[in-house]
Amino acid sequence: LLIQGATVTTILQEAAKLQAEMIIIGSHGHSSLYKALLGSVSEGIIRQATCPVLIIPTRKIKE
Repeated sequence: LLIQGATVTTILQEAAKLQAEMIIIGSHGHSSLYKALLGSVSEGIIRQATCPVLIIPTRKIKE
């Protein structure tokens, strides 16, 4: 599924259309400064979603 639009709004609209029972998204784990300046998609979805949200963090690869 590829849809153009504001990320948080678009995800929430599609979840509503699909009558989703849960939204599952990945998290990049950006720094606090990044979140303060640009916001967090995950945070926006958690705050506005009407269904449960599961966030899967990225796994660090050991070198």
